[in-house]
Amino acid sequence: MTRDRANDDANDVISRETSDGRERASETTSSAAPPLSKNAQKRLLKRERATAMRAKRRAEERAEKRMRAERVKAEFHARLDGMSEEARVEYLRARRERLAAHAEANRLKKEARGKQLASKYALLVDCEFADVMSRDKEWVSLCHQLKFVYERNCKSATPFRLTFTGISGDFAGELRRIVMGFDNWHVIRREDTIESAMEEDSTLRESLVYLTADSENELTAVEEGKTYVIGGFIDRNRLKGLTLSKAKKLGLAHARLPISEHLKLRGTSVLTVNQTADVLTSFLERGDWGEAMEAVVPMRKVHQNAPIATTDASNDASEDDARARPRV
Repeated sequence: MTRDRANDDANDVISRETSDGRERASETTSSAAPPLSKNAQKRLLKRERATAMRAKRRAEERAEKRMRAERVKAEFHARLDGMSEEARVEYLRARRERLAAHAEANRLKKEARGKQLASKYALLVDCEFADVMSRDKEWVSLCHQLKFVYERNCKSATPFRLTFTGISGDFAGELRRIVMGFDNWHVIRREDTIESAMEEDSTLRESLVYLTADSENELTAVEEGKTYVIGGFIDRNRLKGLTLSKAKKLGLAHARLPISEHLKLRGTSVLTVNQTADVLTSFLERGDWGEAMEAVVPMRKVHQNAPIATTDASNDASEDDARARPRV
């Protein structure tokens, strides 16, 4: 297939998808009760166009991949034809060895990733907050953050055993659409909630520690046998107390990362899901909270050469200090 034909096919996809989107928006407007607002219709059409554009890009990428494969194949045969018999035999032998080594490296990499599920350290991302986030932006941001969590965990010499709860409904579909290969990740995926999981396993409650900066308890170590829970949502500094309330409702232990003891943050600052996971992973690798914080927290959020707040800070701390606690 040529690039022009791929572009034509992709443009046809966009035309059909956009047309179908308009028809669905029109049908929804006429049949739903209450009908969609104009802004809702615009958001729907925007999603349809974005889906169509992704289809176009993938069609172009597939066409480019096929053309590249054909070019490499032609160059390979041209190189062989220009060799003597002895040189050809030696070249093919060396090539077989390179391919075998590459296959073995991939096997070991896959095996190493699989060992994450046997880790003594456990991390759970609670993705049960889809209803408090906007679908168009915050769902997408969370999906990318989950990808960053997994990729960082794969690179760690001391990985966590990852569990994602609440992977169900529309959010699960959006996650699989945005993050290609999600179902191949070496993680535990649960459609149900933490509460349901505790009903199945009566011992699970004792091992769970919900991480929330609103907790009065400081996390001093990452222990084997404990499962540390991160609230999987995009905060944007508007959902204060959400994770602490959930931890108390479920009767779970809770703690905060010792960020203020090691870094002086500027302004309102909230750690993302992947930054929180990265701090925990970095602590396992370094054994020091200060080094872990400095390796993960962006310097733009840190006051340079400022004194570090202590745990027994007076009640007249500045308003900036109060706002600076990230909710994780």
